[in-house]
Amino acid sequence: MSTPPGEPGALFVPGRSAPGPQKLYITDSSGNVRRAVHVAPADGAAAARTDPGFFRNLVKGLNPLRQQTRTAMAMSGLGGAALALDVAATLNLGNPFLFYDRRELWKEMGSRLESGRSDIWFSYFQDVSPNWKGHAADLLGRRVRFNTTVLYEKLHGVTGEMSGAMHNQFKEVLEYDLSVFGLYAASAPILRTLAAMSAHPAGRVALISQVGVFASALGNLVKQFADIYMACEGDLNKVEQKLNDVRAAFFEEGDPARGRRDLTLTPAVADRAHIHDYWQPASEEPR
Repeated sequence: MSTPPGEPGALFVPGRSAPGPQKLYITDSSGNVRRAVHVAPADGAAAARTDPGFFRNLVKGLNPLRQQTRTAMAMSGLGGAALALDVAATLNLGNPFLFYDRRELWKEMGSRLESGRSDIWFSYFQDVSPNWKGHAADLLGRRVRFNTTVLYEKLHGVTGEMSGAMHNQFKEVLEYDLSVFGLYAASAPILRTLAAMSAHPAGRVALISQVGVFASALGNLVKQFADIYMACEGDLNKVEQKLNDVRAAFFEEGDPARGRRDLTLTPAVADRAHIHDYWQPASEEPR
């Protein structure tokens, strides 16, 4: 029941939309309230997380290093190709906090789903099954066993896969950012020194050689980003397959256009005039 003792009762059938009480009163077969269950909103806000500013500080420190290397590349005569690689490598920088935040969000969603599944499971087998029999109780039991629990498990699997995918992406983006910054931090002083010596033939040869090495390293970074992108695509493809399983469990023939799977409950289940035709206390014989 969703109303306290002494007030008209209202029976909310699983699968039907309702205003949604924030408190459920669980009764025994005699109608005595045994306990009250507080129901948290399904879309409860997650705890706010603050961006530590790693990415902002990285870009701030990288910009002067880039300026030094771009000047040296232009002076070497290899500026065109090297500058294109410079743009490609730095354009792919990302803020790892965005993926960290999504990782934690999916973890929190998974925790709420598992908590909700456990609440439904234990509430049915502790409060409904021992105290009620009848057609409606049987349908509710099948719903809990073969539909609701399965759906929760599949959704929990999706949250686990997405949390794992976001963790991998967080790790890869962080490593890529550090690789880019490390390359520029190591190369900028060398290129700056060689650019100052480029007026001498030997210095120019050394500058051209070093810019070539630097451009090759930039090319490796671009390939590293491509590998990260393909790995992320693979993770998301696995999640899509799990979402297909969820659709198959929740929608008719797995097609949202066909609507949700029906509980096949007659509206009379919630009719107080016929309540004893569908719900019998376990201590009574069915009529």
